[in-house]
Amino acid sequence: MYAQKKRKDMEAACTWSLLSEHRASSSALASFMWNEFTDYQEILKKHLKEKYLKIGVNKCYHRTKYIQLRLLVVKEYGVSAKTPCGIPQEDNFIDMEHVFDPDEEYSNLSQTVVLQGCAGIGKTAVVHKFMFDWAAGMVTPGRFDYLIYVNCREISHIANLSAVDLITNTFQGMTVPILDVILTYPERLLFILDGFPELQNPVGDQEEDLSCNPHESKPIETLLRSLVRKILFPECSLLITARPATMKKLHSLLKQPILAEILWFTEADKRAYLLSQFSGANAAMKVFYSLQENEGLHIISSLPIISWMICTVLQSQEDVDRTLMWSLTTMTDVYLFYFSKCLKTLTGISVWKGQSCLWSLCSLAAEGLQKQQVLFEVRDLRRHGIDVYDTNFTFLNHFLKNEAEGDLNVYTFLHFSFQEFLTAVFYALKNDSSWMFFDQVGRTWQEIFQQYGKGFSSLTIQFLFGLLHDGQGKDLETTFGRKVSPGLRDALLKWTEKEIKDKSSSLQIEQMDLFHCLYEIHDEEYAKNIVDDLQSIILLQPTYTKMDILAMSFCVKSSRHHLSVSLKCQHLLGFEEEEQPSAFLSPALTPNQYFRPHNLPESQLHLLCQALRNPRCKIKDLKLIFCHLTASCGRDLSLVFGINQYLTELEFVKNTVEDLGMKLLCEGLKQPNCILETLRLYRCLISSAACGALAAALRTNQWLTELEISETKLDASGLKSLCEGLKNPYCKLQKLKLVSSFLHESSEVVCKYLASVLMCNTNLTELDLSENPLGDTGVKYLCAGLRHPNCKVEKLDLSTCYLTDASCVELSSFLQVSQNLKELFVFANALGDTGIQHLCEGLQLGKGTVENLVLSECSLSAACCEPLAQVLSSTNSLTRLLLINNKIEDWGMKLLCEGLRQPHCRLKDLALWTCHLTGECCQDLCNALYTNEHLRDLDLSDNALGDEGMRVLCEGLKHPSCKLQTLWIAECHLTDACSGALASVLTRNGNLTLLDLSGNGFKDFGVQMLCGALIHPICKIQTFYIDTDHLYEETLRKIEALKVSKPGITW
Repeated sequence: MYAQKKRKDMEAACTWSLLSEHRASSSALASFMWNEFTDYQEILKKHLKEKYLKIGVNKCYHRTKYIQLRLLVVKEYGVSAKTPCGIPQEDNFIDMEHVFDPDEEYSNLSQTVVLQGCAGIGKTAVVHKFMFDWAAGMVTPGRFDYLIYVNCREISHIANLSAVDLITNTFQGMTVPILDVILTYPERLLFILDGFPELQNPVGDQEEDLSCNPHESKPIETLLRSLVRKILFPECSLLITARPATMKKLHSLLKQPILAEILWFTEADKRAYLLSQFSGANAAMKVFYSLQENEGLHIISSLPIISWMICTVLQSQEDVDRTLMWSLTTMTDVYLFYFSKCLKTLTGISVWKGQSCLWSLCSLAAEGLQKQQVLFEVRDLRRHGIDVYDTNFTFLNHFLKNEAEGDLNVYTFLHFSFQEFLTAVFYALKNDSSWMFFDQVGRTWQEIFQQYGKGFSSLTIQFLFGLLHDGQGKDLETTFGRKVSPGLRDALLKWTEKEIKDKSSSLQIEQMDLFHCLYEIHDEEYAKNIVDDLQSIILLQPTYTKMDILAMSFCVKSSRHHLSVSLKCQHLLGFEEEEQPSAFLSPALTPNQYFRPHNLPESQLHLLCQALRNPRCKIKDLKLIFCHLTASCGRDLSLVFGINQYLTELEFVKNTVEDLGMKLLCEGLKQPNCILETLRLYRCLISSAACGALAAALRTNQWLTELEISETKLDASGLKSLCEGLKNPYCKLQKLKLVSSFLHESSEVVCKYLASVLMCNTNLTELDLSENPLGDTGVKYLCAGLRHPNCKVEKLDLSTCYLTDASCVELSSFLQVSQNLKELFVFANALGDTGIQHLCEGLQLGKGTVENLVLSECSLSAACCEPLAQVLSSTNSLTRLLLINNKIEDWGMKLLCEGLRQPHCRLKDLALWTCHLTGECCQDLCNALYTNEHLRDLDLSDNALGDEGMRVLCEGLKHPSCKLQTLWIAECHLTDACSGALASVLTRNGNLTLLDLSGNGFKDFGVQMLCGALIHPICKIQTFYIDTDHLYEETLRKIEALKVSKPGITW
């Protein structure tokens, strides 16, 4: 008797079914004598306090009785520019009672708060606690006059509603003047939209249907869109609860919302909850410690609904069942276990009859989801063979709750996830020989995917995968009396593989949702097949839970091919907070002591690193974004280095690197089995002590060949330590990139350090110092090292380094003696024509090794082209020359073409984008194409060539000697007048594979002429760019026909 009463009190919250005429007439509020009240606000408060008086007492998954409820404020995609390197600050929390306080840091003018969280986290319970506290005057005193609660799932099956309907349902039986009072002050209204549905239509659709009229009836989705877009009641406040899948579309509709994540149980929360559920502390702690022994169950039991189900089963089962409980690892396992154990509580009737009742619940659940119905009348239950008045079926209290008000009995599932689970059971066990007696539920599992329109994010779909695990068949048959449909598992898996490969699939496939499905079915071989099809894994949502990381780690721990993984670690929920150590290792402690699990807590990367330590895990490169490299993270990654034989690239993006975290990471880099080749740190916070740890690793690591530290300001002492490591003879580093990493005041001294590195390190072949304030003095010091015989640098990047022509004198002396340099980048420096004169002298007097010369945005004019032409004619090494955004003009082009015509010129790539050219230069370029057989890529974009110039250039493009493959002439003032000449080129030049005509004035006539040429058999174009937005339908049809006849062309 006690257990039954307890379960009834455990319901998540009493929900209101809106616009039910029967309920309106029999509502509890209707019993009030409205004429005796003048303050309708007090009536609402009294009702809410009575309705939720027992909130937090014996609720199935409510936890506010045991902990202070905190919400994590989610920093969505942007990060404050005030934070160093754009790194997010530490997680910010806010109490639920303060989310609408005007003086809170995170309040905003839009007055919209979204509580997001996965199924079973307690979103509805949190909202109802908030409503009770408001009614009791404990939260937002004086802020809101009325709360309008809307259970979105209850109204989802209704065709049309108005905002007034939502309000009047709260005050069922009120007269019109009362409505007028409420609408007089809309800024004092709070709409609570609980269980916001996943929008079926694209965000941009139905915008014209949105309404600002509160009396106008609209489809449910349109009404909800009108509210969240603030078209309807723009002054009111909103409190919305939603699952993560819903947020993907909902977020774009909101205006400056506060996004808050409901937190999972911490270890302390879970312990407190278990102690409250068992009569003795020993029994509760035994369960608590047993959960910790099963990692999967321990993680998912941090969901309040899972903890409640575990406690419910264990309170009434023997120890033998507890042993079985610890073998559960997935959500599906726990739900199936709960239903199977509830079946065993039956006494006095046959098991078959209990199974029949459970199967009836399955068909009820499936029909409800199909119709978007969560409330069921007695006649609905009877139609499915459920008699709620049969005393033999009191065990229905395990699954259903009575929402009776007045004379109307309405039932709903204890939790919406129960309805989703039973729907999955229905489709897993339904087969052709046992179809239900009504047609509405006669659907296949493929139709479920299409019906929901949200694919693998549906909890029902995830349950369906879990039910098809090889080990579930016997338990399903024992519990529900039916066998899994023959062939369903194989058919579903094959169909899923096909959908993953099909790029045109209508399903919305998010990788994390897919991982949850694969984790539920728990088939490593099948997960391997799916992950191999993905090749790269990109997870960039602002929040992920520990359950997300568990599912992802399960899927990536084994693969046939190399994987690339990018993980955003801004908010990882469910992990314990780690205290930051104040210093390096204590002298009294050895590094090995810190590797012991009991000395450092479990890190946020623990599960991923666990997968990486699997010998079959083939993650080749790993990018961690917004990851706080704590001591425990460094330890876990270090352990990976000693085992994993596939991970060769590791990148940290916008991370805070703790000293001890870096030290422990570098301890792993020192291990002989470590094969990491590339380490990148982009916009990270790194101390000089951390640089010292990294330098120590460089002295011993024999595999690390590339180190990149970009947009990460390092002080002189840190860079000095790093250079000491680079000078060590055991350092094998070949590529060093220190982009935008020097402080202005220390740049010159750092260049001295680097010069000393170049004098003794014979392995370094690439040096990128771009976007650092080196200045002419810094380059002078640097060139002393570059000129040293031991220097083997082949690629040097000094772009945007505040250089002038004085630096070119030093670089010229380096070019004259270098026997290795192949690429020189001095982009975006004010070198001027004089500076280029010096560089060209060095190139002509040097060893002739430079192949790639980038001189874009160097304040050049036509005067620089004469020495450049001399370089082109005297050296056969230069194959790439970039002069983008310089004032070359026609005269400069004429000089360059003189060099292009010389027999020794081997230039393949010439970029003259935005160089102030006109059609006058096209004849010189045409003449060069007559003789130059080496040029392959020509970029003339953003130059006023005009139609006449283009016609002249086309003569050269048609010449047999022209071997050009890519031509970029975007925004060159071209029109239909030159389309004939271009079409002639396409039909005669069999070498051209890319043509960019975007940003020009081609109309229908010109485009159609070009399309006719593209279909010519000689034409080998593979990539074709041209503007099509302004074209007529006939032209667009010809383009589509061309795409069909030549599918290899990229548009």
